[in-house]
Amino acid sequence: MKRIIPIIMCFFMLCSCVSDNGEKDSQRERLVTMERASVIPVGADIGKADNGEKLNYDIQKAIWISYIDLAPMLTGKTQDEFENNFSAACKNISELGCNTVYVHVRPFGDAVYDSSLYPPSRYITGSAGEPGDFDPLKIMIDTAHRYKLSFHAWINPLRCESEQNITAYDDSWLIKRWYDDDNGYVEKVEGDEHLWLNPAYEDVRRLIADGAAELAEKYDIDGIHYDDYFYPTTDESFDAECFAAQTSCDDLQEWRLNNISQMVEEIYSAVKAEDNSILVGVSPQGNIENNYEFMYADVKKWCGENGYIDYICPQIYFGYNNSVKPYIETLEAWHDICTADIDLIAGLAVYKIGEENEFSQTVGIIAEQLDDAVGGYDYSGAALYNYLSLFEPEKTIQERIDEELQCIRSSLEKY
Repeated sequence: MKRIIPIIMCFFMLCSCVSDNGEKDSQRERLVTMERASVIPVGADIGKADNGEKLNYDIQKAIWISYIDLAPMLTGKTQDEFENNFSAACKNISELGCNTVYVHVRPFGDAVYDSSLYPPSRYITGSAGEPGDFDPLKIMIDTAHRYKLSFHAWINPLRCESEQNITAYDDSWLIKRWYDDDNGYVEKVEGDEHLWLNPAYEDVRRLIADGAAELAEKYDIDGIHYDDYFYPTTDESFDAECFAAQTSCDDLQEWRLNNISQMVEEIYSAVKAEDNSILVGVSPQGNIENNYEFMYADVKKWCGENGYIDYICPQIYFGYNNSVKPYIETLEAWHDICTADIDLIAGLAVYKIGEENEFSQTVGIIAEQLDDAVGGYDYSGAALYNYLSLFEPEKTIQERIDEELQCIRSSLEKY
């Protein structure tokens, strides 16, 4: 199903954002904050993999479709409108030369699908907790497969909706009951409008694992994918009561690292128990130090031991000339820690075109990074963030994006 090969990876710093401009700006600010907070500042045809009937490829050529990308296609649309919109997106992706999509199906402790565990997402109808007249996920999977695109269901395990939206849920939903009970399972974080699940609790991890298993059992997905929203804060008050109650660990960082690793392992085991051929992948931050110091994600453990993930896609949003985390050196750093039987997928920051000089002024930079990863370092693929950045960019950079698309297309044809 996979190959053990020396590979390295890149992806982008936090793939999650919201559909209106205010939320986009807020997300961008968080990206910048995370970069500045680090102690190391950051500035051809592919054969189908041998993994049963699942449509996964030896070389992943992927695009992220975040809920920001999905919202204009889906929110408030009829079934026919959504089918047409998503089909057009798949056509664009396929014609570019990609073979895999990571699609946001649970951005905020909600479900862009028919779930018995999570409330309907507001990105379906526009109202939190309000079900629509059709199942968006089934349509997306069927459509993607018609275009020979592997479909990986992208979830955010811990991040939840705002208090305003959670209070709109009825009491049949477990997250709503936890919020009402104020039992420590759902917590607030200063400066963040979103609520967060606390991964220290076994019940919380069970819900997350059960949610992944539900997707694996009910839908013909090819993979489960989740990104770097692990612990939302380093503030000790976030889980102080829970930490004080346990006796197994005296060090807060070690304890939090273990909590997240337990969650990752439980997701993996739950999915594999339903269907061993479904891939499980994670996309942590590209700055390895940030994962430990801010997110409590033990990426070295996941990359060095089997039983946590099938592939890793670190978010390396760095140019070649980044003063502290240059692209090539960061690829090598990920290569050095990946010793288990996992694949490395290089995530590339298309969204930085128009935002950073090196990306804006260097025509073909994404294609070059793709070549360095897959062609130069024998990666198991590359992923592009994000759909709208490629296919519906700002008018001021449309010409520049068109140039990059041509280069990307030529590069993808090689692999």
